[in-house]
Amino acid sequence: MSKKLTEIHENVSPDHYDTGIKNNIFQRVWHFTRFRALSKMTEPVDGTILDIGCHSGLCTEKIMSWTHPREVYGIDISPKAIEKAKRRIKAGKFVIGDAQDLPYEGDFFDAIFCLEMLEHVDFPEQVLSQIHRVVKKGKCALILIPTDNLLFRTIWFLWNIRHPVWKHVHVQSFKEEVLEKMAEEAGFKVERVEKFNFGMLKIVKLIKP
Repeated sequence: MSKKLTEIHENVSPDHYDTGIKNNIFQRVWHFTRFRALSKMTEPVDGTILDIGCHSGLCTEKIMSWTHPREVYGIDISPKAIEKAKRRIKAGKFVIGDAQDLPYEGDFFDAIFCLEMLEHVDFPEQVLSQIHRVVKKGKCALILIPTDNLLFRTIWFLWNIRHPVWKHVHVQSFKEEVLEKMAEEAGFKVERVEKFNFGMLKIVKLIKP
């Protein structure tokens, strides 16, 4: 990830999501619907999982409650967020790193989660290639992205006015089936696609053949 993008993300407080869910009704509803949709797409994992872009571990904790893995790993570019994740999930293995160059061996994970993260990177196709490299054959990756629909673009524009810390953090916009095509080019099979929040968010479940 570029130095500029890294600096922008480091300006986001590690408490941002926890505070937002507690104090902001819009964020509370947004994340509740995310968690509900994601929980329906997950299943128990008898092995090791990775949360890419884990930030403070809030979503990682939810993922663990749905999957009950033996081991959990997380990676994020923000040192402050990783420190909070380590405090939140003491048994987790969290590292500072770039998703475009994952520091793990090939065929290592039984499931990978990449939630509202691909829109933040310069080369999402490189992230998908890395995910394909480190997930085991026959196992899945769950990708969540915002769509390019008018409602999301409008809300994101208004959100940036109220919360300027997020300005410039979205460097990718995913039109219809762009993500699916990228995933297939990386070697994945697209197993399932679901949209929710009035079409503003999309979950894509990928399998490594």
